Amino acid sequence: MYILPLGLYVTLFKDDIMHKLSVSLLGRDCPGVVAVVSTLFEKAHCDVMQVSQTILSGEFAAIFIVTAPNELAPQQLATLLEEALKNASMDFSVIVRTAVEGYWGSDKVCQPFVVTAHGPNRSGLIAPLSRIFARHNVNIESLKAILNEEDLDQALFVYEIMVPEMLDLGRLRRELTAEGQQLSLRVSVQHRDIFEAVHRVLPV
Repeated sequence: MYILPLGLYVTLFKDDIMHKLSVSLLGRDCPGVVAVVSTLFEKAHCDVMQVSQTILSGEFAAIFIVTAPNELAPQQLATLLEEALKNASMDFSVIVRTAVEGYWGSDKVCQPFVVTAHGPNRSGLIAPLSRIFARHNVNIESLKAILNEEDLDQALFVYEIMVPEMLDLGRLRRELTAEGQQLSLRVSVQHRDIFEAVHRVLPV
């Protein structure tokens, strides 16, 4: 069991002023990772505000947004997490930094869209479409690459993007479609609400 140094406990109780930190973890997946991290947060008086976790090909990745006592510096929290994970025989990379206020697009009027690209699997399929998004100042919020288990030569890419409202959506569609044809990919662009309605699983 990992115990915080007594001196840090004393420091943490000096006042209630908090600041927001971003905690990123990457390492080999195994049971108990979230338990170790959340226990450390509790001991360090950090409240979890948001968390996103995923496992990909045996690798665990997570981002926690926490509020922490002002006296707890990002590097202090990183050191505490690294030691707690090491004591639990878990090999993880930890990055802690001051969380940014707001998010991309918070000062813009944007619409959420889902772009799917399906076709023969080969290297170099992600970069061309991503360059189109970057050129139009479209932010990729999520990207998934899915291989067909029955046919590994086929791949599906799902982009969740935020499109500025002033952007010419028709032009974006045409460029994505044209690029997809060059790559032998079938490209679809749908508003997220429509995409979710179409793909919603209804109870039997």
